[in-house]
Amino acid sequence: MRLKSETHADVRRTLELVARLLGKPDEGAKVWARVESEIAAAARRVPPQFLGHRVYFEIAGGPYAAGASSFIGETLVRLGLANVVAPELGPFPKLNPEYVVRAKPDIIMGERREQAKLPNRPGWGALDAVREQRLCSFDTPRYELLIRPGPRVGEAAAVLADCLAGLAAGAAR
Repeated sequence: MRLKSETHADVRRTLELVARLLGKPDEGAKVWARVESEIAAAARRVPPQFLGHRVYFEIAGGPYAAGASSFIGETLVRLGLANVVAPELGPFPKLNPEYVVRAKPDIIMGERREQAKLPNRPGWGALDAVREQRLCSFDTPRYELLIRPGPRVGEAAAVLADCLAGLAAGAAR
């Protein structure tokens, strides 16, 4: 059996299924309620100046992205952000790098080692997010937390909110 979780609804169903299989049918709903609470708490911590900002969340160093219809994209929306990747492209589309340059994201999120290379990508050095360092760069363990659907989605939302708070603090200096 393969459990595929691309959306929040998928994650919830998977948690409930695993709980039933473990003989604890009520635990799935309890875990999901905790996830929901954690996401709501993270949303309250997002600095107001970032609400509505457009985000590009890169998967595996590109050319894949977390689309608006993915669990990551849904988390971004719950945090008050927008995704530059249209829902009709699917949850984790393969993108041409020019797509991102044309989309002009306000914030770019991804794995730290890949983000260090962004200014060297053709056209990316001209993006305001790159020039002004509006980058959420995550070390590998945190990045892995962000891209893995499951009971830690709420914790991942907190990691995203923490990065945005860090960007706000940096901009205030």
